[in-house]
Formats: sequence, C-alpha cells, structure tokens
Amino acid sequence: MSTNLLTFYKTVRQSAGKTGLHSHPFWQVELATRRRIVYTLNGESEALNAGDMLWIPPYREHQFCYDDPGTAWISLKFERSGTDIAGPGGVIRKSVFTEKFSASLQTMVTGTVLRPYEKAFVEALIDALFIYLRSDDNGHAEDDASKLVRTVSDIVREKNGKPVTVDELANRLSYTRSHLSNQFKQHTGENLKSFIDRVRMEKVKEMLQYSEFNISDITEELGFKDIFSFSRFVKRTTGVGPREFRRRSDGM
Repeated sequence: MSTNLLTFYKTVRQSAGKTGLHSHPFWQVELATRRRIVYTLNGESEALNAGDMLWIPPYREHQFCYDDPGTAWISLKFERSGTDIAGPGGVIRKSVFTEKFSASLQTMVTGTVLRPYEKAFVEALIDALFIYLRSDDNGHAEDDASKLVRTVSDIVREKNGKPVTVDELANRLSYTRSHLSNQFKQHTGENLKSFIDRVRMEKVKEMLQYSEFNISDITEELGFKDIFSFSRFVKRTTGVGPREFRRRSDGM
C-alpha cells in the first residue's frame, strides 16, 4: 500500500457554518485540535471533540457543521493504491495514537505548502494510520474492561523497556493486583507479568541486535540492578546469555 497526499491544511474557524452533504473519490481524515466539529457520516451525526480523528473512505457522503467559534482542525485528503481496508469509516476517539499522530504533524509540518520531505513524512503517517486501523489496538466500541487492558498495554510500552511491576500498575490505576491481573488475562489470554516481560524483552533484543551499547550500558539503560540479573533475564527468555545472543545475531 502507498499513499499519495492530495492536500493538507490546518485551519481555525471563527464563525459558525457548515458544508453541504457531499462525497468524493478520495480518502479524507479530519483531526479536531480545538473544540468540536459536528459531522454527519453514513446518515448519522456525532460530535468530533478535540483529539478525536475521523476517517472517511471514498464515496461516503459526509457533512461538517461548525457551531463552536474558534474550532481548529487538521484536514488530510489523499489517494491509496491497491486494495485497502473496507468499512464505512468512523471515529478514532482521543487516544495515545491520535495524540502522537497530531503531535507529529504539528511538530514536523510548519505550513500547508509542503516541502517534498514534509509530504513524504505526512504520507508515512497516513500509512501508519492504516496499520493502526487494521490492528488489535484499534477499538471503536470498547467496554470498560477493554479500555483498562488497552491503558495497561500503553503504560507498559511507554516504559520503553524499563521496569514496571503489576503492583505499580494496579496502584496507578486504582485497582487491586488480582483484579487487574484477572482482567488482563481474561481479555488477552496472556498473564500480565508475562506481557510485561515480553515487551521488555522486545527492547532488550532490539538493543542487543542494533545498538552499539555494551552489555553494562544496556543493563543500566533498561533499569536492571546489575549485569547478573540482566543476564538471567535474557537467558530465561532466549536460552542463552546476552553476549551469546548478540554474537549469534551478528552472525545472521
């Protein structure tokens, strides 16, 4: 799949107004950055609040109503080659993903007349959006338990390989350890402690394979108390110590 960006703009509307009901042969993404936009898509109307993202497939009739002066948003219109996800379109409510998407756009793209590298950057972000839409991380109608599991997953991954315990997660989210563990296992089929270790090991492998850090530096960077505990963690997961794992990776 590849994206061809047609137009990109950021705008602020100071007066009320609305668009007519319309459709077009290309994709559209609207990202509300301040206040709200009322939209109609597939015959249903809802509010797009700040931080929410609306994705609209080709030929889907839609309309926007701006009834809150000072509303700001980012609009992307683009083409996609090949067969893509099917569906009626819809909202991705404010989440870690939408916050990162918005921050990336607003940090890296300064205007609406894009330089070639800025256009390539935006197209890559749109590609990432479609990967997200197809992933298990994208849930449009989550119940409370699913949201809890997603929050736990986000916290663990944002630690970037550094230690976090089940007790710390439970305290942060105001749940008992047993309730949090049971909810996670029920919805994912994986033990929460095993998930934490698996995510941490992903970062360990990445650093052993691709970084120039020595073993002591990796031990310190990832928050292990000493090389012995780091080596034991790696060997328990891979069957070999970190030096042997790195040596084998270099030979691949």
